[in-house]
Amino acid sequence: MTGKRRFDSLAAWWGSDLPGTVKVLLLARFVNRIGAFSMPFLAVLLVRDHGASVRVAGLVVGAFGAATIVSRLLGGRLVAGVGSKAAVVIGLCGTAGAQLVIAVAPTLVVALAGAVLLGLCFEIYEPASQGLIADVTPDHLLPAAYGLLGVTLSAAGLAAGLVAAAVGRIGLSWLFAIDAATALACALLVAIAMPATPRHPRDESARTRPWADRRLLALMATGTAFATVYMAVPMALPIALTTAGRDPSEAGLLAALGALVVVVAQPVLRRHADPNGRMVSGYLLVAVGLATAGAFPTLAGYTVSAVVIALGDVLLLGYAYTLVARLAPAGTKAAYFSVYGIIWGVALTVGPPLMGSALAHGTRTFWLVAAGVMLATAVAHRLVARSGALNPAARTG
Repeated sequence: MTGKRRFDSLAAWWGSDLPGTVKVLLLARFVNRIGAFSMPFLAVLLVRDHGASVRVAGLVVGAFGAATIVSRLLGGRLVAGVGSKAAVVIGLCGTAGAQLVIAVAPTLVVALAGAVLLGLCFEIYEPASQGLIADVTPDHLLPAAYGLLGVTLSAAGLAAGLVAAAVGRIGLSWLFAIDAATALACALLVAIAMPATPRHPRDESARTRPWADRRLLALMATGTAFATVYMAVPMALPIALTTAGRDPSEAGLLAALGALVVVVAQPVLRRHADPNGRMVSGYLLVAVGLATAGAFPTLAGYTVSAVVIALGDVLLLGYAYTLVARLAPAGTKAAYFSVYGIIWGVALTVGPPLMGSALAHGTRTFWLVAAGVMLATAVAHRLVARSGALNPAARTG
């Protein structure tokens, strides 16, 4: 009997029990993620190819981050208007169009317009795809589905780094052109292969219900703290490596190592455990990894840090989204994911300035401050969970 349960668990993890809609969506996101390597090069493209100042490039990246907040909310509205499948296709096509504008932009003004347009389209498909998984997946398989989504993106990220290294030597604009091509391929795959998706009647209260749900707002508070650190670390790591006398490009190898750990460890560490307990453990592991980088600012220290942080990511993968899906009433999944997802736009907007302020006091200060934030996040999530505020049956207002 134990062997059968173990087989069933592995079968669920590798997707045999998941709905066909989810499998198509995971494959499409894998294709899209392989090409999603252009954004880290946006600022350098503006500076090197279009003569923008570093200050202007920084402002554009900040504007992109702010635009993704609008993009998330727009994605939720599109799901209500045209359905999840159509919203995914529209978002991907809009993203591809904006990336092509950047790739072929003859002037700085056109490139800047393309960057802002990209921000407005970049996150449209996220609420639709995340909500769609919740709509069609049985509750007990939600952690597996969202965890597999995270692993899918990590696995594709390994390939994306290799593609970026090869294509970037040809020209930075080609990165955006190929990114656009993969987005269009992803949209085509969804349009052709994805089964019909559930349609929900219009519910005007769905727009305001997430904002009135104190459980979601509590989850967003801890999620924003995590996302801000999560977005700042990849930007700070090349600077830290340079300070340690290493080549900043080694940050790519450390990122690939982290992605590999996630892919390998996720099936091994997956357990049918309380999502809140896993998330607290994940936050603590990330804090330990960051503290390791602060205590040992060498390549060896950063390597150990990357592995420990990746193990923390394994415990976090899928479980925040599982909580959001369980909090959302039927017919409002996309609306809840739309609101929850703006934590990443906020993080992308405020993270770089906060990172710069911490790095001004030294790389060790940055790592230790980031570790402290993660430790506080773990404590806060534990307290909120113990209060019952994240219970799906708790009052929402």
